[in-house]
Amino acid sequence: MVLEYDIPKFVSWIGPAIVWYLAMAGVAAVAAALLTWFAQAVASGPLTGGDRVYRGVLAGLGDILATSPRRVWAMARLAIQESLRRNVLVVLGIFALILLFAGWFLDPASVNPARLYIGFILGATNLLVCLVTLVLAVFSLPADIKSKAIQTVTTKPVRTSEIVLGRIVGFAAVGTCLLALMAVAGWAFVVRSVSHSHTLEQADVFAEVGGEGEASGFEGHTSYDRGHRHRVPLDGDGNGQTDTTHGHRHRVVVTGTTASGERTYRVDEPIGMLEARRPLRGSLRFLDREGRPSAKGISVGAEWSYRQFIEGGTAAAAIWTFEGVTPDEFAQGLPLEMTVRVFRTHKGQIEEGIHGTIQLQNPATKVRSEPLPIVAKEFTIESLLIPRKIGTVMSDGTLQEVDLFNDLVSDGRVEVWLQCLEPAQYYGVAQADFFLRAGEGSFVLNYVKSCLGIWFSMLICTALGVMFSTFLSGPVALIGTLSTLIVGQFREFIGRLFTSQVSGDATLMPGGGPIESLYRIVTQTSITLELDPTPAVQAMKVIDTILLAPVQLAAVVFPSLSSLGTSDFVAGGFDIPGDLLAAHAAETFGYVLAFFVAGVFCLKAREVAS
Repeated sequence: MVLEYDIPKFVSWIGPAIVWYLAMAGVAAVAAALLTWFAQAVASGPLTGGDRVYRGVLAGLGDILATSPRRVWAMARLAIQESLRRNVLVVLGIFALILLFAGWFLDPASVNPARLYIGFILGATNLLVCLVTLVLAVFSLPADIKSKAIQTVTTKPVRTSEIVLGRIVGFAAVGTCLLALMAVAGWAFVVRSVSHSHTLEQADVFAEVGGEGEASGFEGHTSYDRGHRHRVPLDGDGNGQTDTTHGHRHRVVVTGTTASGERTYRVDEPIGMLEARRPLRGSLRFLDREGRPSAKGISVGAEWSYRQFIEGGTAAAAIWTFEGVTPDEFAQGLPLEMTVRVFRTHKGQIEEGIHGTIQLQNPATKVRSEPLPIVAKEFTIESLLIPRKIGTVMSDGTLQEVDLFNDLVSDGRVEVWLQCLEPAQYYGVAQADFFLRAGEGSFVLNYVKSCLGIWFSMLICTALGVMFSTFLSGPVALIGTLSTLIVGQFREFIGRLFTSQVSGDATLMPGGGPIESLYRIVTQTSITLELDPTPAVQAMKVIDTILLAPVQLAAVVFPSLSSLGTSDFVAGGFDIPGDLLAAHAAETFGYVLAFFVAGVFCLKAREVAS
């Protein structure tokens, strides 16, 4: 899971967020008032236009402040009834069909089936719920205005604010019910899809003979199911745990002995598929092949690669520095979990992983532990429990056992070194790939948290659709809503692109703006090549910056549904932090409030009562 930044505490985030929100709301309100005054001034003169804007603002604020919850709920009931008349429950049948036929297209033998199934279910649920509520929101009010049915409502003692808020609440209630039913069905589908077991026969178990000719343990392999099998190291009693394959492992226990003296084994349900880890992450730095500090690792030629690589068989290393490591938090040792990618310059033993080592170092005294061997496997999270007592190589070359927290941890800080042993092979890592498992949350609760993120997206879609429907026809409102959401989806990309244009740092976003990108396409110029600073190129860059400025402003203001999504946390097996969920809730409330107020003033301007 890509997470290269620390999630701030909600109490420290909310203050600056409120200031930014009020500033943007003030700018938007002043801009809207000026545009409205300009339109009225052209039609009726400056003074009359100003008077109309002033009276309209007072009337709109009066409507909002006098909103009645009873009348809002009455309007919401009408919206719910309208949704049922439009056969909105058909979407549940569509979702059921998706679940029925998903097994044809989802491969249970994939390298991480839990991620595949969870990502698919949450993605399908998000798409259907948001799409249904969006269509209801953008077509409902324009249809009532066109058929003049809205006049039946406005002749009653119902305010404009109650019409808008009632629509939002009603359609949101429909979306909430749909989301709850889909979430329960999706949960059952995921649990049933990833649940499986293997068998272990005595014929597949072999004794491991020690130096004295006695069996020190046993090793075997399970049956081949769901496209994989597991290697099983067993103790002298025949119990043990399989290795981690396809993102999970199994516990193996002896259940008895047959009449012929053969043991019978039971392989339990998978462990590690449906988890909610609470990670303690560190900061990453690199050493080059000579052992010197480096700003980044080696590029293996993938231009958009997320991970940096270190060369095997050299002094190159990736070093994570963890803070807050205490004996109270990690009484049994350090549960290190890691994801390591491999880039091969030759096949080698393709069925085996690439060998490397993990070492711990005290950041103050530079005392380093003995190397702990690892074997990197693609697309899986490997676990390594570093014990409290660990060997350390002394200055004279001898090996001495030391205490983890007394000798390798300094003021709660410890360094973890990763090195690749095999020459001409490479390890690829990113900052989020190594973490200490600081706790375990409930997967069910984590799944509910992710569904809450879908609910936030649905609320924004509903409020945005209702707002556009107050002054646009249904199809145009749908296009406007989708355009707003699409621009918001690329908020981070547009921000990096605009920063790259202003600062001139092409490494932030290679390729330049729209004009420069078109030029590179026509001339077949690679995005990695710097263009000659000719007057034409400079003019092209200036035009790109001017074109990107309003897009950047819109991207900052428009909502980003992708930033509200937390399905990556659940699919990756990580607990969704409460601070992140609280920030998403506050952001959603801010957008819904802004769209509600804008919708009230837009509907008020249409003077539907007349």
